[in-house]
Amino acid sequence: MESSANFGNESRSFLAAIADFFRDYTIADRIDFLDNWVNPISVDEALIQKNEPAALFNFYEQLLKLLNGAETVFKGFKQDFVFFEAIQMDAAELKKEMVLIQYQAKHLLKNEMTKPRQAFVAIFFFYDAAHYQLNYKDWLQAALAGNTDEDWNEYTYPVYQNTKKMLEACWLIHERVISKNSSRSIDYHYDLAVFENTSPLCLTEMLEANPFGVVESFFNLDDLAGHKTYLKNWYKAALGKEDRVRNAADYFFLYNQFTQLLYAGYLIATRKLFYDINGNTLTTMLSSNKANRITDGHYHAGQYEINTLPVRYVNNPYRFIELFFVPEKIKRLRLGLLEWLYAAFSTQNSIKLMDKEFLFEQYETLLMLTEAFFLMITQPFSPALLTIPDE
Repeated sequence: MESSANFGNESRSFLAAIADFFRDYTIADRIDFLDNWVNPISVDEALIQKNEPAALFNFYEQLLKLLNGAETVFKGFKQDFVFFEAIQMDAAELKKEMVLIQYQAKHLLKNEMTKPRQAFVAIFFFYDAAHYQLNYKDWLQAALAGNTDEDWNEYTYPVYQNTKKMLEACWLIHERVISKNSSRSIDYHYDLAVFENTSPLCLTEMLEANPFGVVESFFNLDDLAGHKTYLKNWYKAALGKEDRVRNAADYFFLYNQFTQLLYAGYLIATRKLFYDINGNTLTTMLSSNKANRITDGHYHAGQYEINTLPVRYVNNPYRFIELFFVPEKIKRLRLGLLEWLYAAFSTQNSIKLMDKEFLFEQYETLLMLTEAFFLMITQPFSPALLTIPDE
């Protein structure tokens, strides 16, 4: 990333305005302030917060500095190509940046995120800074007068949308050039960071340190046959459009358990952890439960068989976990689980027409994962299994 000392005077002034605008605020804070100020028709009346006059004046003045600075840099006679290059990045870098700054731009196109200059070209394509300033002045006077019923005509709303676009583009420039958060190193934990950024759940500190605790908890709740049965019923309910599950709380709980299991599996795979079965009482308990449930007719012996996991992984479940638990596969399966959840709870939705990967393949994958985790905590394996060459 180029040093700001190599930028033109106009670019440095623009950066100073950006730094001042975000000095004590995030982009989310600034977008919220704009929404509360302008009160567009899309904002729920109950969520509107009235801004103090002093805060409004300060925001208004800082916004004008951003606007004028942007027009000078991107529409002025001098073109600062060193600055333009410094604020852009390629698609691969953008993916990493979304993990680091943890804000998903809602008003920028992908090409505008990789090249913020394109966003400003769009912003000033139809309107110049003077046009925006007139609107901002009207909004300020209306807010100070307590008049929030702004007339959203065909000219006003694009100004509001383009202002959001400008704020998001300025935030990206801030993170890339000023704070340099976008270029921080995240070493080998990068994939983990990608995964965590999309995870709806977090583990406790204890389970984060020992993800096998999640697997133990999973099979403490029910045994292999029990989880297989619930999966089958869930799959059938998601396929059927007319019926829905009666015990919805059980399936929502199961959804959460599988989500945590996916997270734990990722940690096990990336850290190459190995389960120590010695002295573990869970194995004895599961064996006892199996015998009792078969005897009382609750399940039959076939439901306890490892019959879905490929044979080559039965003697090496660690290898299966290692190959499966990569971010893209986990995210795809998580989305599929969510679709199952919605479909099983509703009589209006079914997964029957979805792509094949979200139907039987997902069901089969969940069975294989359940069997692999069950083997890992009930059968002794050598750590040497973790060093088997790639297939």
